[in-house]
Amino acid sequence: MILNSSNSHLSRHVKSESINIRFDDVASWIKDYALPYWFSVGVDRENGGFVEHLDLNAANVGGEYKRTRAQARQIYCYSQAALLNLHPQAEEAAAHGWRFLTDNARLADGAYARRLTPDGTVLDATCDAYDMAFVLFAHAWWYRVSGEAEVVRSALSALTALNARLRHPNGLGWLAEEGDTGPRQQNPHMHMIEAAIELADATGRSEFFELACEILLLFRERIIDEESGVLRELFAADWSPLDSPAGLLVEPGHQMEWAWILNRAGPVLGVDASDLARALYASAERYGVAKETGLTFDQVDIDGRVIAASHRSWPQTEALKANLAMLETDGLDTRERIGVCTRNLLDRYLDTTPRGVWIDHLDARGEPMVDKIPSTTFYHLQLAFTELLRLRTRIEAFGAL
Repeated sequence: MILNSSNSHLSRHVKSESINIRFDDVASWIKDYALPYWFSVGVDRENGGFVEHLDLNAANVGGEYKRTRAQARQIYCYSQAALLNLHPQAEEAAAHGWRFLTDNARLADGAYARRLTPDGTVLDATCDAYDMAFVLFAHAWWYRVSGEAEVVRSALSALTALNARLRHPNGLGWLAEEGDTGPRQQNPHMHMIEAAIELADATGRSEFFELACEILLLFRERIIDEESGVLRELFAADWSPLDSPAGLLVEPGHQMEWAWILNRAGPVLGVDASDLARALYASAERYGVAKETGLTFDQVDIDGRVIAASHRSWPQTEALKANLAMLETDGLDTRERIGVCTRNLLDRYLDTTPRGVWIDHLDARGEPMVDKIPSTTFYHLQLAFTELLRLRTRIEAFGAL
């Protein structure tokens, strides 16, 4: 089994520990362990693309499907790894995934199917906004590596299909999927603006600037509660509060994720959404973080009551990113929280045998509650860790002031 014994230290109090940000351990985990391991085991050389998940022995035991979002996220990981020289064959892996995704999941109008068989046959041709967001995200990162004009044309085609298939009838954002009649969801919009920002930055095309700015305006005017910083997950059709218990749910990890994205938006889009980022960050830090451990909860409600005291891995990466963003853009001394978030990830989620994989979910006591190792988690880990390493000099200089 991959699960090591160091994941049950939930009694440790974070305030008693001095600032210690383990930059070298993070760099080694990515470059020496994670990328080599997933290049060896996670690239499907028989069928194409990338494996959906590994079992708890960190082995590829096949699977019944491959999700488009998983393929797209891995394209990002290897594209960025190529740009940062983190793995000698990263560009090869990214190209391998790009061919599989576009050859098999892309539909005639530029939309992408949601799910494929392991060998690339379409299992579910539904156009899904969350998947389309990551398809666009993958386009941005593969374009940075390849520089191919066809990648930009493909991204524009995907955007056209997204609008044609999923634009909400009231003009306020997009449906979560084709035929969707349920509550409005903020999450796909979050990843759509993330993708639009990266495409705008990578290509300079006005279409992606306009997409990002439209979502930012929707977020400010309809989605976030600006005064409290609370971000509901689900809404009525017009983005008013949903009149049900589900309408009270808040995921602190998404508040942290939005805070980082809004700070990323500033220099790319030429806008200032730092007020929203601060509000989201303050709310999430106040109500969404366990005081004894510094771990981010899975769910709270709009009044800050803990609904799900468990801890997925990705809210921890988003907490790290948000604290990095607050230090970089606001000059806030978040070094203690950066150290805690980094240590929690390394010691509670990444202390595995073999090294380079992860425990994706812990219960309220810190015990693993997993049955597989999802490949999609790599996107969260790599993005957070590369942000930490990018800011190492800034953080260390901050501490010397």
